[in-house]
Amino acid sequence: MQGLTVAASGNDSQELLAAAAACFAVRARDRAPSAFAPVAIGPDAGRAVDLIASATGGDPDAIAPHRLEATASPLVAAKIGGAALDPALLLDRLRAAAAGDVLVTALAGGLMAPLTPRYAVRDLARDLGAPVVVATYARAGLVNEALTTITAARGGALHVAGVVLTGWDDDPGRIVLEERAALAELAGVPVVTLPDSARDAESLHEVAARWPIDEWLEPTPDAHAADAIEQRQEVVLDPYTAWDGDDVALGDPRTTPRPRIMEALEQIVAAEGPMTATRAYSLYNKASGGRKLTSAARAPLSSALYWLAREGKVTLVREADVPWQGDDVARMPDHPEVRVRELGPRELIEVPLDEIAELMRRLRAAQGVAYETGLKRAVLSAYGLVRLTARADEYLGLALDLAGEPASAP
Repeated sequence: MQGLTVAASGNDSQELLAAAAACFAVRARDRAPSAFAPVAIGPDAGRAVDLIASATGGDPDAIAPHRLEATASPLVAAKIGGAALDPALLLDRLRAAAAGDVLVTALAGGLMAPLTPRYAVRDLARDLGAPVVVATYARAGLVNEALTTITAARGGALHVAGVVLTGWDDDPGRIVLEERAALAELAGVPVVTLPDSARDAESLHEVAARWPIDEWLEPTPDAHAADAIEQRQEVVLDPYTAWDGDDVALGDPRTTPRPRIMEALEQIVAAEGPMTATRAYSLYNKASGGRKLTSAARAPLSSALYWLAREGKVTLVREADVPWQGDDVARMPDHPEVRVRELGPRELIEVPLDEIAELMRRLRAAQGVAYETGLKRAVLSAYGLVRLTARADEYLGLALDLAGEPASAP
């Protein structure tokens, strides 16, 4: 099944209407669409969801499991509406909603808006892995709004296939017309319009039949991607949030009651996850005054982390499920599985290999690095490191296996 993600650039982007039109565009190509809107925001969301259901033949409640009245970020709208957003559950519901040939997903609030304190809309878009079409309301200033969203998408290694300008007036005026032209030139992707008058199934179908849906679903490298490789564009890493244990008084793990150890480990994982279990244990051990993480100190820490996982307070991926890592990997339930971040206070071998592998994929796409040594050195440069030691070379080799090993140097 192919997919298309319609991502709002703000709270009034009418992404649901754009998603409905995209579904009608799929139908116009004699293909079967399905749709999902994890969070439908705003007082008019219900009507737009009904239009999506009309285009797909789906159940409106399955298409949009969370309909929230407050016009705010998903996190805030859910808090005000008394709803709980669980990324894992949303992904499960999305898979259940998928049917037909093409799944169209509508994401509200903006890519950098939070769904939970540790999981953004962009994280969900990355988990979907589909090309992104940005929905932006047609008004003065639309260039900045759309390009900011496009930059956020590309910074997260998402492919931007196009832009839909919603709320398009029959007589938009010179400013909006000039902004549309500027956006088309600067974004390097197709920019289409969705008239403000298109509010029913028939008019949405008529408008969307002219959209380049095949091009969006089968994206070819756009001008931005070619320019990025030509210019060896820098890959932007998310900031690393380190756990601050300087002012925390922790007891020796060999004698401290397990509930107190669990409380501290949960704080550590919340700050730095996804992280290797060994780093979490080392941070606790150091904060408790220990010098070396001995097997005697590790045992109660390991037990406490397993109990946290058993109680659902952390997600623990066991070593047997990630044999390349040679360690358990811990994160909070609402952390994305992979977060590509700055090195921070970590040593290279403390960075989860899945994280380095994803960084390698992004470096390869952005800079065109096509051989093993060059990619390893690009990773070191991204992390602000210089020397490719034997230990680092071996660790990065494991990450290359995960990323799909490039060719040898010519």
